[in-house]
Amino acid sequence: MSLLSLRKSQPLAKPTLRSVDDFIEDALHYAQGIDNKPLRDNHEGTASEANDNRVVHLHKVQKSSAMRHATFTLTPECIAKLTQLSKQQGKAKSALIREWIQQNAR
Repeated sequence: MSLLSLRKSQPLAKPTLRSVDDFIEDALHYAQGIDNKPLRDNHEGTASEANDNRVVHLHKVQKSSAMRHATFTLTPECIAKLTQLSKQQGKAKSALIREWIQQNAR
């Protein structure tokens, strides 16, 4: 890391000034999962939006069997070939290695 990377960068956009009430209302909407743009000078209709009590059922992502990291050594030639295969097939190198192991373990 160089000292240049620690330099403070300019913000990409200037923050808009908002009232404290608008900020709190936006925070409440965010916490409730209501997707709306920040409110500016509009206090009408916010009470009905804040009372939106929809329930969204979330499904757990099914995890496959846990994978573990493995360390092994390949020659530069093998790495180059594996990289080329990965680009051609559009698959990750680790996925190609797992497929190769499954095919040869039968």
